This record gives sequence, C-alpha cells and structure tokens, in this order.
Amino acid sequence: MTEELLQTVPITLGRYVYYKLGATTLATLSREGIITARVPSEVALKKPDGLIVVPYSGATKAFIEYKPPQELRTPLQIGRAVRQELDAARCLCKLLVVTDGEKSYWINALTGNEIADQSGGVFSPFNAYDLLSGSVPREKILELEELLDRIDQSLSDDNDRITAPALLDPSQLARTIWQKIWINTGKEPEKCLYNVVELFVFKFLSDIGVLEEHNNFNSVYRVYKQSPGPAGRSALTHYARSCRPSVYELFPEGDDGTTIINGTIFVNEAGQENLSQSRLFGEVLDHLQGYSDEHGSFKHIQKEFKTRLYESFLRQEAGVKFLGQYFTPRNVVQAMVEMSPARELGAGARIGDPFCGVGGFILETIAINDHIYREFQPVDGSIAPGIALRGYDKGTDEKEDERTIILAKANMLIYFSELLGKFNSPEYLRAFSNGALNQVFHLVRSNLGTFGRVNEEPYDLILTNPPYVTSGSLSLKRAIEEEGLGSHYSAGGRGTESLALEWVIRNLKAHGTALLIVPDGLLNQRTMLAFAKRECLVRGIISLPLRTFYSTPKKPIY
Repeated sequence: MTEELLQTVPITLGRYVYYKLGATTLATLSREGIITARVPSEVALKKPDGLIVVPYSGATKAFIEYKPPQELRTPLQIGRAVRQELDAARCLCKLLVVTDGEKSYWINALTGNEIADQSGGVFSPFNAYDLLSGSVPREKILELEELLDRIDQSLSDDNDRITAPALLDPSQLARTIWQKIWINTGKEPEKCLYNVVELFVFKFLSDIGVLEEHNNFNSVYRVYKQSPGPAGRSALTHYARSCRPSVYELFPEGDDGTTIINGTIFVNEAGQENLSQSRLFGEVLDHLQGYSDEHGSFKHIQKEFKTRLYESFLRQEAGVKFLGQYFTPRNVVQAMVEMSPARELGAGARIGDPFCGVGGFILETIAINDHIYREFQPVDGSIAPGIALRGYDKGTDEKEDERTIILAKANMLIYFSELLGKFNSPEYLRAFSNGALNQVFHLVRSNLGTFGRVNEEPYDLILTNPPYVTSGSLSLKRAIEEEGLGSHYSAGGRGTESLALEWVIRNLKAHGTALLIVPDGLLNQRTMLAFAKRECLVRGIISLPLRTFYSTPKKPIY
C-alpha cells in the first residue's frame, strides 16, 4: 500500500465514500480493492485526484481531476484536459469531473461530451472542488447522492442529457426480504411483512435525509461491515439502541399510542435487540444496500410500491388469512376518489374513512388533489390543514392490533416524501407527526372500533371499504346494545356491512357524499335498501368483478 493510501481517510458522502488522492495509480487502487473494475494496462498508471466509490463493493461512481486554471482557459484546453482523463474514467464509471477550483466540467465518460440538463442546457450542479477539498455541506451530500443516481439511470453512449429521477418499485426486493425472514424465523407471514416495512421505512427516511448521519442506514451498514465478531451483532445493537429511538423521537406516537414502526423480530416489544437474529439482520442489510448500488436510493419511490407489496402478499395462501380485510386494490381506490367531489371541497371540509386499514382512500385523496396536499406544508412552524382528513381502524391494547394504523402512517411518509425531504428539520418532522400522521390516522382501541364513535362530527365526504362478514356480527350487535348504542343502528340489517352502511349514512353532513364498497348481497336486504333510499339520494351502483379482492369470493359493488 502506498504512503498516500496509508494516510488517506475516506470521507463519507451519504451512501458513498470519497478518496482524496493524487499520487496513487489505478493499478494500486485495484490491487488494494478500493476499486473493482478491470483496469486496462494502458491506463493502469493514471493517478486520479479523487474518486467517489461505493463502500465495500468498490464500484466507482465518479472520477475527479483537478487542473490548474491556466490549463482550462480556452475550449481547446478544456477539450484536451478531458481527453487526457477520459479513457481512465470510462473504464471505471459514467462520470468524469474536471475542475480548476472555480469552475467544474461534468462529462459523460462514455461519450466525452459535457452533460446537459433536462432541457438541454449547461449542467453544473455545484463546484466539484468542494469534493476535492473534502468540505461538502450536508445539503450538497443529499444533492450529490441524487445526482449520482440520475447519472447512472440517464447517461449512455448515445445520451448526454440528465433525465428526471426514475421512480423505483422495490416490490421484488421486498418480497425477497420477506421470504428470507419468513423462512429463517418461521414467524407468522404477517409479522414478517411488518418487519420488512419497518426496515424499508428506515431506509427511506435515511435516503431522503431525515435521519442524522450517525443514526441512518449508512451508519448501520458501516458498523455491520467494519465490526469484528459475529455477523450483524454490532449493527443490530446500533440499530436497536440508537437508530430506532431516533425515529421514535422524530415521529412521536399519537394519543392512540401508535407511530410509524413496530417490527418485533429483530427487536422485542421493549425495543431491545434480538441478537439471535443478528446474522439475518446483516443479510437483509446486504439486500437493501445492493439494491441501492444497482438502482439508486429510496428517495424517489413509487407510491404504488406498498400496494403491490400487499397484493403480492395476499396472492399467497399465508397472506390471505391476515390482510384481506384491509386491502383495496389501488385502481379501485383511485377510481372512487376521482368520482368523488373531493376536488371541490375547501377550508372547513371533513373527509373520512371510518374503516381505513392501511390508509389508501385518505392518501389517494391527498395525492390526487393538489389543493389538499398543499394543506400539509408548514406555516409558522406548524402543520394545521384547513381540510380535516380522518382515518380510523379498530384495535385493542395488543401490539398485533396496532399494525394497520402503523402501516397507514408509514404509507403517508412515502406520499409526502417530497415535503419531508424539503423540510427535514427535526422541528418540522415532529410538527408533521403531530399535525399530519397523528391527526389523520387513529387506532380505536375497543371491540366496537369505529362503530362506537356515534357522536363523530359529520363529514362532507366518506370513502371506505368496510369489513363485511356475517359470522360474529350478532355478537357485535349485542355489544352495541350493551354499550347503549342500539338506537344508532336501528335499520335492522344483517352483517357488519349493514352496520357500516348505517354508520356512514348517519355521519354524513346534509348534502354530503359517500362512496363505499359493499357485497352485492346487500341489495337483497330490503330493510337496508329502504333505509338508504329514505335517508339518501342513491346516485349509482357499480358492479365490480369477482375476486376484485383476493381474500373474498364475494362480488362487491360501490
């Protein structure tokens, strides 16, 4: 190892590391494992001034070269400087940066041409000399991470233009991790799924810059790769004792006691590390890191991702049993939201889903209607939407029953990734948790669930897919009577779907609108039809195909 390498301390740049060099050849860097690309003999003696690489894998992301200002004064000089380094850069990566300390030239190493921005103009995101000096501010590190992702996705030997960030769909990665956890632990498939979601949330929050560097995914992965002893033990300890509490601090639980994570395989219910699963934890970290190396960060993730994950889970025998009652296909949700009058509602309006599951109706209503989305931007340090959105789900004091609301809150993070990335101070995140997550989604800890909320302030719009089962509905009705709430459910229908329909109708404002999914058997309940026609104007009934919902053979309508 050269003296320079012995004295070089790699500088952490988010998911990457930067090596400040100048006297070390590519041959030496390859021999020491700092880079893994094959180095042709004709460039083996080249000495880059700086390299950005993926730690532990050796994949190179950027080749940086410094030239004195007098060597970059004319276009001819600039072209000569680029050609001098181009072959060496091309064998390692797509990006060559040449800088004189004042101006930087960002070059597609595959073509030798300057990189253009999305509109075809000059591309110069920031002065690369900051990299050479090792003084990149935190906000530039996030910018650099996204830039390197976009370069990998955009540049080719026939394209020099940066394109918009690609939206990632890591569904296959999630399925792979879920299966690995399930096979290795033998835990219930549902519990395995929630642990996958927790780690995806952790990676997502890390990639959008919400978590401090010492408590983000990169810090856990460094500990995993650098620590001696049994694989994953130190990393899991760091995650459980430092990273996980920092997430809870930034996103405090609401009045119902729920927050955004609640996995109980890698940690126990008290939050202590489960070291018997440390090796498995390390393997999951490798999967997450490998995906980022190949596809980029989780910063730009498709909103459909979790829906696809649930859908895939539900197609399996093990999954149907657990999540079917909560899942509505996203295309159905979007159609119902588009048909609703949500776009016409303004300040003071109330929108609700009394049986929200993982939050699809509420979140799609926000996503599809820009004026509602903007309600969640901070004003004077707080978040106080003028349009109230409320989603409720049933639970008890058991930890297992908290998970749907936790998933709804986790989903909400992805829908608001742009805002969270832009306003990522601890103060804003706590304001978002209190004014958005904990205000919108609520766990109702009682056997009656939403059915017990008979004095709810009425809504302008209700969108919902209530549970519909006949078995057990009699005991639910008895519980309603025992609570003295029988007068609120007097229409005389059968099954929970009739109770849900009655709740929805009684909790609408005058001239309010409801769109809900019920089994077509409800049309045979004359008492419920008479009640609905007496209390409401029924504008339409739409028949959905069989197996619209994987967990039930019933034919739904809305």
